[in-house]
Amino acid sequence: MNKAHAFFELMRLDKPIGIYLLLWPALLALIISTGGNFIYSDFLIVVIGSILVRSAGCVINDIWDKDLDGSVERTKLRPIPSKRVSIYESWALFLILGFLSLILLSLTNANTIFISFCFSLLIILYPLTKRFLMGPQIFLGLTFNPTIIVYAMTDELNNSTMTFLYFALAAMTIAFDTLYGLCDIDDDKKLGINSTPIWWGSNTLKIVACFQSMAIFLLLIVGWQAALKFVWYLGVIFLIGFYLHQHHLANQKKYFLAFKNNHWASFYLLMLSVLCFLII
Repeated sequence: MNKAHAFFELMRLDKPIGIYLLLWPALLALIISTGGNFIYSDFLIVVIGSILVRSAGCVINDIWDKDLDGSVERTKLRPIPSKRVSIYESWALFLILGFLSLILLSLTNANTIFISFCFSLLIILYPLTKRFLMGPQIFLGLTFNPTIIVYAMTDELNNSTMTFLYFALAAMTIAFDTLYGLCDIDDDKKLGINSTPIWWGSNTLKIVACFQSMAIFLLLIVGWQAALKFVWYLGVIFLIGFYLHQHHLANQKKYFLAFKNNHWASFYLLMLSVLCFLII
């Protein structure tokens, strides 16, 4: 029972916010790419795929960071540094998650399989980027981004909204993962780990605001390209309210709460897209 719970923790299933932050944008891409006329099998693939990908991402992250997590206050009790799960067991779990992902991909088309393989290599590489890239959060925004995979699955790779939505979601991810990075900035400095908060220093929150503004601008273009109803534009402008709240929290050094608020911002955006296609 304790071992099962440790595996549960290793996949962060006890902290599902990471799943939400991948799932809500993936469902948004599904709705936008299909004009709201998606098939339910694709919906299930997106939901299950988001759980598998996020879980696998957490496992490989902890494998690569096995020598670092024990020195960070927030991560020292994770299953690997606390010796509750061995490296061999962690690799076995990662391979199982990869195998299940392959089964899921077999239900899609050739483009989706090829693009997913490309992104999976980047996902495996991501945890190592903090050692050699100044801004690993930027790499994350471009990698843990479901847009292109979902558009491939719905045969909409030529859809003009794809590029704008991809970079909008990338900007949102860079912004919220930078807020997350602020939680560990002191430990990261001691360990010599790179992050956008260390790179940007005192300008971090200003640059986060720039990425959030970029996301809003690109989302407005998505609405125009997809010929969405006026409620989309109005709703996207109201997204500013979430970001103002996050900056209020960040200014009080409540960085983790500011990060977690992005789950609600992404869910709000998803519900906004649903509303657009419900209105006649």
